Amino acid sequence: MRSIRELYIIGHGPSSSHTMGVAFACDFIKEKYKNIKEVKVILYGSLALTGKGHLTDYIIKEEFKEYKVDIEFNFTKKMSHPNVMEFYILDNKNTEHYERIISLGGGSIKVIKHKNSKKHDVFPHNSLKEILSYCKENNLSLVEYVKKYEDKHIEEYMEKIYSTMEETRRIGIEKTGLLPGTLKVPRKAHVMYERATSIENGMDDINIRIAITSFAIAEENASGGIIVTAPTCGSAGVVPGTITYCIMKGISHKKIIDGLLVAGLFGILAKTNGSVSGAECGCQAEIGVACAMGASLIATALDFSNEAIAQSAEIALEHSLGLTCDPVCGYVQIPCIERCAMYALKAVDAVTLTKLLPSSDAKVTFDDILKTMYLTGKDIKKEYKETSISGLAKLIK
Repeated sequence: MRSIRELYIIGHGPSSSHTMGVAFACDFIKEKYKNIKEVKVILYGSLALTGKGHLTDYIIKEEFKEYKVDIEFNFTKKMSHPNVMEFYILDNKNTEHYERIISLGGGSIKVIKHKNSKKHDVFPHNSLKEILSYCKENNLSLVEYVKKYEDKHIEEYMEKIYSTMEETRRIGIEKTGLLPGTLKVPRKAHVMYERATSIENGMDDINIRIAITSFAIAEENASGGIIVTAPTCGSAGVVPGTITYCIMKGISHKKIIDGLLVAGLFGILAKTNGSVSGAECGCQAEIGVACAMGASLIATALDFSNEAIAQSAEIALEHSLGLTCDPVCGYVQIPCIERCAMYALKAVDAVTLTKLLPSSDAKVTFDDILKTMYLTGKDIKKEYKETSISGLAKLIK
C-alpha cells in the first residue's frame, strides 16, 4: 500500500480529479515530449460533462500556454473510466504522438500503455484487518504503525500539511465577494465569522467554529485557491474542521499531527481498496471517506484504542453510503461547500457514538464498509456521479 503522501497533496482547487490530476497529466506530457509544437486534448465522461465548471479547460490552457492547444469535450463516447483524457501531440518534426491518461481521483493519474517507473509500496499490509492484527501482535498503536513504515520525514511533511490547512482557513475567512462562475454564490465564511463574534460566546461554540473552518476552506477550493486534498479537493474542508474541534478541545499539537497521520492511513486504505473519486463512486467516495478520516483523526487525538479508532471511521463511512455527486452547473459549490461542514460535524458525532458503543460488539468492520461503499458506488446511476445532469444539478440552474 502506498504512502499517505499520495493522499495529502497541496495544490490548486477546485477538483483533485478535474484540475490537479489533469495538471499532473499535462506535466507528464511536457516531461516526456520536449519538442512540442501543438497539442489536442479530448476529454471524456465526467471530465467533459463538468470540465468547464471544474476549470479543467483553464488548467490545460495554463499548462500548455507556450504551445498551440485545442480542447475538445466529448460527451457521447463511452470509455472504461469516467475521467479519461486523450492527448494528441505534434512535435517540431511534425511527428504525431498519442497518450491516453486516466485521472483516478485525489490527484492520482494512470497512463495507459505506458510503463510507469515502479512506485514503491510503503505499507506491507493492504487491509485494516491485517494492520490491526499486526499492531496487536507487535503492541503498536496505529500512529506507531504509520511512523514505522513511512519515511523519516513524514512528520515534517504533516507539519506542512497542517500549516497549509490553517493558512487556507485564515485566507478563506478573510475573503468576501462572489465565488467564480455563473451561479454568483456569495462567500459565507467571513459573514459566519462576523456573526459568531457578535453573538455572546459565539466563538466558544465548537460546532460554529467547525462550520466556519469547513466553509472557509471549501470556498477557497471553489475559487481555485491553494488547498490540501483530504482525500480530494471537493472534500478538503472536512478534516480541517475536525482539526478545529481538536484545537477547541485543547488537544496538543503533537496529538493533532498524530491524528493526521492515522487519518491518512484510513484515506490510503480507501484509495487502495475502494475509491476517492466522485466521478467513479459518487460523493460517498469523497465526503464519506473524508468523514471517516476526520473521525479517525479525532479518535486518535483523544487516545482511543486502535479498535475504537477503526470503529469511529467505520461509523462515519457507513452513514455516508449512497451519497451522490450532483454539483450544480459543474461547480464545486452547491452542495459541496455546505457538505464539507455537515460531514465535519458528522465525524464528531461518529466519535461520540464510539465512546458509547463497545467496539468488541461491532459486527461491521471498516474493511466491510469500504467494500460496500465501492459496490454501492458502482450501482449508483452514472447521472449522479459528477456529471451535473441529474439531482440538484438538474433542478437548479
